[in-house]
Amino acid sequence: MKLLISSVLIVLLISSCTITQEFYFNKDFSGSAKLSVDMSMFIGVMQSMDTSSKSGSLSDSIKYMFEEGKPKLDSVGATNVKYSWSDSAKTMQLSFNFKDIDILNKSLNITKIPNSEVENDSNTTVNHKYFTKIRRKTLVFEEKKTTKKRKTSKEMSSMKEYYKYNIIFVFDRKIKKVENPNISHIKNSKRVELKGNVFDMMKKDYNSKIIFKLK
Repeated sequence: MKLLISSVLIVLLISSCTITQEFYFNKDFSGSAKLSVDMSMFIGVMQSMDTSSKSGSLSDSIKYMFEEGKPKLDSVGATNVKYSWSDSAKTMQLSFNFKDIDILNKSLNITKIPNSEVENDSNTTVNHKYFTKIRRKTLVFEEKKTTKKRKTSKEMSSMKEYYKYNIIFVFDRKIKKVENPNISHIKNSKRVELKGNVFDMMKKDYNSKIIFKLK
């Protein structure tokens, strides 16, 4: 079962155009999270692989992944877990609520699609802390990295721009300062977005550590 889910996630990773992760934080750092995956290319890949029941194979695989994932999210304390489709069934969405940072981190270790590629790396922890609360008004985010050396072909390098990964952070209070060279922050806004591509963000030397200092 786990192998099937991992296979579906990897196909999602290598065939999707855009992966968007959104986080909304209340003042006490409870909140909600949503993962959206552009499934357009994935649908094409699945249909080309299945000659007998194209739509059935796709829906069954996704349904299976959903059924396996929801109990896991429930078990770590995530609430209001929902799966849905949008954009004429081309975009898959997963959303859930969390009451604290610990539950959010546990949930992300289950749901983060970009990390499915590095789960078999023995040097990569399966309990990664994506978010760390430092004092009452400081929150730190850091993406998981692979320790493996990545060999990228010239063809894959030219395609990197098509594999977008956007991370959106929204707070219910103003952001005083953001520390990360890859983010341009408008002072006193409540929203920050980190844009890039999956391949670069997972590189060891890519700075995805973001320090949010809130008002």
